[in-house]
Amino acid sequence: MTSDKPKITILLATFNRAHLIRETLDSIMAQTYTNWECLIVDDHSIDETEEVIGVYLEKDNRFEYYKKKDKYKRGLSGTRNYGLDLAAERNAEFIQFFDDDDIMHPEKLELQIKPLLNNVKINFTVCKFQKIVGNKGEERIINPKLNMHSAHLGDSVLTGDIRINSLCPLFRMNFINNFRFDETLKYAEEWELFVRLGYLFPDSYSVVNKYLFKYRKHYDSLTMGDDKNYDKIKTSAIIRIKIFNFLNSNNLHTKRSIIFFGKNFLISQPRPDLVKALLKQSKKQKFNPFVFFRLRIGLFLHKVYSLLIAKLFQL
Repeated sequence: MTSDKPKITILLATFNRAHLIRETLDSIMAQTYTNWECLIVDDHSIDETEEVIGVYLEKDNRFEYYKKKDKYKRGLSGTRNYGLDLAAERNAEFIQFFDDDDIMHPEKLELQIKPLLNNVKINFTVCKFQKIVGNKGEERIINPKLNMHSAHLGDSVLTGDIRINSLCPLFRMNFINNFRFDETLKYAEEWELFVRLGYLFPDSYSVVNKYLFKYRKHYDSLTMGDDKNYDKIKTSAIIRIKIFNFLNSNNLHTKRSIIFFGKNFLISQPRPDLVKALLKQSKKQKFNPFVFFRLRIGLFLHKVYSLLIAKLFQL
């Protein structure tokens, strides 16, 4: 390993993707930045995924294959956490998460590592992504209008102004190794992690303003809370409370997060008790009195509205 070309460790999570993973592995092999290793972690696939990967193991020794250990929970979070632990064991320097049905632009690694090598103060770089929509053979590519710049990353990820999934960043290992994905979450575990990262380190990243990977669109996003699937709705509510508690306990709330959770706990997920906790937090962090006033008015109107609804449906 040379100092100007450090190794990038790609953590590729897979499960039952024999029909798609070839294209993903080919895109990794096509990287213009060649000093990489790819640790493929399989969550015990029951299709031909292992056989397909075996061909690439013989073709390129930069690929390594692991089956997830039982101490990690089933699901994507556990798979990624095992990958991180494997990377930690080998003293990896840079981490790129990737999934088994997505496609890297040939210059993804090369373009995203440059800012990290030029500026030791940033912890990760992000890029834009294209969406692959439709079934295999009938796919179309969409270029979303994405603004990846933000004055405060946590606020932007929380409110959906910026969309960051796990494939987007290239991390310094000594940074991301301090965190893990929440294995209790069935959906949107990456959103929960990146909100936490964004509030702890709101401006320690750099943007590569190019489309550097293709992402297959799955309808698992919970950032806007409009899904009809019961498990996703439940997970959405759980994540919001987890983030709320995290920001409270670390005194990391901002004006935008206070307003976001005030609206959420008064309308989308009624929890007046948590709005009262927000009132205490806004006082503790000495926010503008207008923020406190808005919460108090919201609580009052919620109480009046609740009483009116109760009267309306009184038996």
